[in-house]
Amino acid sequence: MAISLPRVPPRPDRGLFAIPTTIVTERPWPAATWTTPELVALFFMPFGIVLFLELVIVVFAGVRGDAAGFVLTVSQQFAMALPVVWWIRVTGHGSWPSIGLGRGRWVRGDVIAGFGLGFGAMFAGFVVLAITYAIARAVLGHEPEGIDSGGGFGDAWLIPLAIAAIVLAPICEEILFRGVLFNGLRRSVSFRWAAAISAAAFALVHAEPIRLPSLFVVGVILAAGVERRHTLVTSMAAHATVNIAAVVATFAAR
Repeated sequence: MAISLPRVPPRPDRGLFAIPTTIVTERPWPAATWTTPELVALFFMPFGIVLFLELVIVVFAGVRGDAAGFVLTVSQQFAMALPVVWWIRVTGHGSWPSIGLGRGRWVRGDVIAGFGLGFGAMFAGFVVLAITYAIARAVLGHEPEGIDSGGGFGDAWLIPLAIAAIVLAPICEEILFRGVLFNGLRRSVSFRWAAAISAAAFALVHAEPIRLPSLFVVGVILAAGVERRHTLVTSMAAHATVNIAAVVATFAAR
C-alpha cells in the first residue's frame, strides 16, 4: 500500500520572480519537533526568569530607577531567546531549522521580503491604532492616555533602549513568539489559529492596553511572513523595520 506523504509548499522564491542565489533548500513545513509540554515550558520559562531577576534586582539588591528598568528590559529580551538556545544546544530535543533558523534556511529574498512585510505591518498597525484611539475617545469622552515609547525612561536611556529595540527585540521576540509558539502550534492547528494565538500572546506581553489591537495585527502579519517563507529571517527583518520606525518617531517626538 502506498504511503501518502504531506505536500510541502513550494518555495516562494522559485519560478518567474526568483531571486538568484547559490543555495536553495526545501524546507519541510511545519518543521517543529517539540511536544506540547515542551512548548508550554519553553514559552513560560522566560516569564519565570524575569520574575526571579526582578526579585533579585529590585527587592533584594534594592536597585531602583531607570538603571533597574533598563537591566530588566534587556533581561526580558534575553530570557525569551536563551532558554530556546539552551534547549537546542544542550538537550538536543530541538534544532535551529525546527524554529526557522540555521545554515541554508534562508536566502536573500527572505530579507527583502521581510523589509517589505515590515512596511506593510507598520502601515496596518498605524491604521488599527488610529481606529483604537478613535473608539477609546468616543467611549471615554476624552483623549486616551498617550503612548510613551520611551517607557518612562529619561532621555539618557533612549539610545540604549533604541539599540535594544532594533537589535535585541526582533531576534529574541521572534525566536519565542514565531519560532517556538507559532511553529509549535502550527503542527496541530491551522494557520489562522496558530497566528491568532501567537499574535495575542505577543500583544499581551507588551502590556500596553491601547496598543493591543495594533500589536495583534502586527503579530498576525509577522506570522504570515513565517508561514510564507518558512524562516524567522523574514519576520526578524519585518520586526526590525517596524521597530526602527517606532524609534525614529520617538526621537522625533522628543
